[in-house]
Amino acid sequence: RIRWEGCINMKKIITLSMRDQIYEALREAILKNDYPPGAVLQIDRIAEEFGVSATPVREALVRLRGDGLVSLVPNRGAQVVEIRKEDIFNVWEMRKLLEPYAALRSAKVIPLSEVRALKADIEAMRAAQFDNEKYIASDARLHELLYIFLTNAELKDTIRRIHQMSIRIRYFPENATAMHEQVVLEVIGEHLAILEAAESRDESALEKLVRRHLENGERRVLSALGSP
Repeated sequence: RIRWEGCINMKKIITLSMRDQIYEALREAILKNDYPPGAVLQIDRIAEEFGVSATPVREALVRLRGDGLVSLVPNRGAQVVEIRKEDIFNVWEMRKLLEPYAALRSAKVIPLSEVRALKADIEAMRAAQFDNEKYIASDARLHELLYIFLTNAELKDTIRRIHQMSIRIRYFPENATAMHEQVVLEVIGEHLAILEAAESRDESALEKLVRRHLENGERRVLSALGSP
């Protein structure tokens, strides 16, 4: 994958077409809220940063529109779509239906070595200076642990799709300056409680903690949007 700092200052180029590189870089920036809802992506500026013509940038923006991440702005480029309350309610409805059940079914099959390794990483991260990349990576690892070892391929694929839909929404509160520290500490505490339940193979506690974590996540997103 392409890695960069800021929005699209690329650190590593891999063997993708320039159009694909631009698409991947912009998509990741949008999902991580480096380009927040409402941000305008100017074709000329992006083309200049990548050292390309406007054509591959336009093609990448068309793909992002197909992903539902941007709307095209005539003669300008594209604008990152807003996060709507309806999107939050719909995605979290699916998450609350599927993820607690998956966690319950996973309680006795998640390798304890995986649980303990992630728990140690999160505890170390909490004690160190905040690192957003590590924070996002630990969040992704935790939620994957709660379903990846199941044998039901349909359930796993469905949860993966819902996770993709939720990424930008999930990390929105952490990017709200006024909420940042409070949200990060809350999430880390919830993650550690979930891992402790997984480590003890407590099915009931794990299911309840995952459900509460999702409910709190939905509340945090709505609060970041200024919704009651």
